[in-house]
Amino acid sequence: MLNAIFAGFRHPVIVKDEQFRFVYLNPPACTMLRRPLAEVIGKTDHDFLPREEADAVVAVDRSVFATGEERVFEETITSPQGSRTLVTHKHCVVLPDVDQLRRFLIAMITDVTQLREAERVLREGEALIRSMFESSPDCVRLLDLTEKPLLMNPAGREIFGLSEDADPGEARWERVVAPEHAPAIQAAFSRARAGKRARFELTITAHDGKVRCMDVIASPVVDKEGKVVRILTIWRDITEAQAARDVTESALRAAEKAADRLASVLESTLDCVWVVDHDWRLTYMNTKARRLLGLGDEAIGQSIWHLYPEEVDGAFAAQYRKAVATRESITFEEYLASLGIWLEVQAAPTEEGLSIFFRDISDRRRAEQERFQAQTQIVHMSRHDALTNLPNRVLTRERLEWALADMKPDTLLAILILDLDGFKSVNDAYGHPVGDLLLRRVADRLRAFAGEAGTLARLGGDEFVLIQPAVAHRDEADRLAEQIIRTLDEPFDLEGLSVTIGASVGIAFAPEGGNTADQLIRAADVALYRAKSGGRSTYRRYVDSMDASVQAGQELKVALKGAIERRELELYFQPQIELASNKVTCCEALIRWRHPVKGMISPAEFIPLAEESGLIIPIGEWVLYTACREAAAWPGDIGVAVNLSSLQFKKGDLVRTVSAALGASGLAASRLQLEITESVMLDESDTNLRILQEIRRLGVTFAMDDFGTGYSSLGYLRTFPFDKIKVDRGFISDLPDGRESLAIVRAVAGIGRSLGITTTVEGVETQAQLDVIHAEGFDEAQGYLFSRPLPASDIVEFLRTAGTR
Repeated sequence: MLNAIFAGFRHPVIVKDEQFRFVYLNPPACTMLRRPLAEVIGKTDHDFLPREEADAVVAVDRSVFATGEERVFEETITSPQGSRTLVTHKHCVVLPDVDQLRRFLIAMITDVTQLREAERVLREGEALIRSMFESSPDCVRLLDLTEKPLLMNPAGREIFGLSEDADPGEARWERVVAPEHAPAIQAAFSRARAGKRARFELTITAHDGKVRCMDVIASPVVDKEGKVVRILTIWRDITEAQAARDVTESALRAAEKAADRLASVLESTLDCVWVVDHDWRLTYMNTKARRLLGLGDEAIGQSIWHLYPEEVDGAFAAQYRKAVATRESITFEEYLASLGIWLEVQAAPTEEGLSIFFRDISDRRRAEQERFQAQTQIVHMSRHDALTNLPNRVLTRERLEWALADMKPDTLLAILILDLDGFKSVNDAYGHPVGDLLLRRVADRLRAFAGEAGTLARLGGDEFVLIQPAVAHRDEADRLAEQIIRTLDEPFDLEGLSVTIGASVGIAFAPEGGNTADQLIRAADVALYRAKSGGRSTYRRYVDSMDASVQAGQELKVALKGAIERRELELYFQPQIELASNKVTCCEALIRWRHPVKGMISPAEFIPLAEESGLIIPIGEWVLYTACREAAAWPGDIGVAVNLSSLQFKKGDLVRTVSAALGASGLAASRLQLEITESVMLDESDTNLRILQEIRRLGVTFAMDDFGTGYSSLGYLRTFPFDKIKVDRGFISDLPDGRESLAIVRAVAGIGRSLGITTTVEGVETQAQLDVIHAEGFDEAQGYLFSRPLPASDIVEFLRTAGTR
């Protein structure tokens, strides 16, 4: 009867008579004593336990028999093999016989080793938290819901200037925080009172007088019903953020490790229970198992392989049979396909069959999988460009370093950096979505050039890089650059919009270009700079002399910065002649730089440097003021033409500058003509158009310079009413024999007549060229045939002697 009652119990059960002899032990009790039942029956605790332990048990047993009262106590049991287990005994007396001739004591034993270990870990965790609170360099404050400080650590007392025994309630935030931070603080406290975490930054003046920038976190503290009862604030001094961050992260890692140990102990208890006999029939199932598996009472007595036939030869069956065969408990995790859940299972053999403890760990497995996928994605994102999914600058450097380390003596490593020509114009004209699509299409075309061993990457903006780790000859890299340029010269179809761009390529080789990734990238960048200086769709190899050229350019930039103050800049003027009357109508202002050492420096050399460095803004302003001042002294109503840079529209207050120059010089606005190129209309065209219209309202006229060299010149004539168009000298140089140039010149003249716009030709050097443009009906001409550009003193004499003829 005792076996029928207690055999299925998970915990050890021992029954003793009044002589303290064992009369029954269930299987877990035999397992605990590590002896078979036959060897134990009739024996006492003194036969199995050390004397002191046995005496303690017998003393309790005697008290139970004497008083008839239940007793609970803990003791450490030492097994025959020497291992020690902390258990709880619960003793009670039963009277199974009606005549009460015999009495028995039942001891139900529970292993509390893991529970006590969990309590120890919890105590250590609490001590760690207290230690963290006391030693934290952050200011930690616990507030009530009225924002009154209740508790504050030493670091906080130092900031607020409170002694160790002072009331923390004196340390309200107003003591160190300026009033202007009040809205942010109140908003954070309101959020915390609503049960939400808040984070913000503020500046304080600590008790020691130092101004510190603090990162503040306000968190709600809730009771077991979830009601907010306190507010915990942590003030972190981020003025010296790195040191504080290291200390805090170290403490957090220690806390996380303690939390992991605690969680490991607390989660070791399994929730669901099955008991099966030797024929795999289910003899017991607890409520949680019923709920998890969806089984009812009808499952009791059935074979588990009848309930789950698909598992009869599967992983669960193999593990269960292994436990039975070895007579050892086994723990494993497996997927139950019929229910779509992951289970953590512990199978423990018994005399009657197998006790199976299990729980659903699907959420944990999913979280682990999601965490792994997220970590993988984060690593990928940190090393790849989000737009094209190509390697970014970080991964490029890594792969370049790897390639350098793996270089063979008889091969070259080549790196090609390419920059898209005309991309900015497309991006500005059609918007960022079209620009992004273009970059993706460029990446698609370039992928074919990487091959299996190479790396294609996007460094940012419209700059790409191609690494070829094993190039036999330098010509191979040249051919690759030429292929890339040809490929990118082909039009792109961007969802119905046809766009044409180009590419410039800089090439560097290892080892002559450098032995590190940074050196090679820099060398290729220098070569790219030289390629772009040579025009669209070109490439250059890096050579050592390029560094000297770049250095010279930097020195020239430095010298250019002080050129205005040192009065090294000069204005020259070239007249424009009205062909019908042969009179001078206007003079174009052309800047020159007379360097004290290098002599006269060409504008083609220093104007690009001024554009790159932003010096074009003060230089352009000087040109405008000087040109207006000089023109004011010219005879009659002869005008002056001044060229503008697109940067003056972006970074300078151009309307104010023009108005001020006219006012300072006294020059009539109608005598000032501003020349702009198509790039001004491309760059932020709406803003620039508004600026042009404001200047026009001053009475100033406009000329489109280099007409015909861009893609959209005709469109801009409709966008803004230009007063003059100037044909680029490139269309004039091969007249009168060039048929294509003649056709273009004739068309431009016709456009001018149709729109009522004055047409001017630049670069006229021969009488034959003049005869052609005169015959085609152009209004004005400019060039060496009439006069070279003259300094300010000579142009006055030229105008005086020429009059207005």
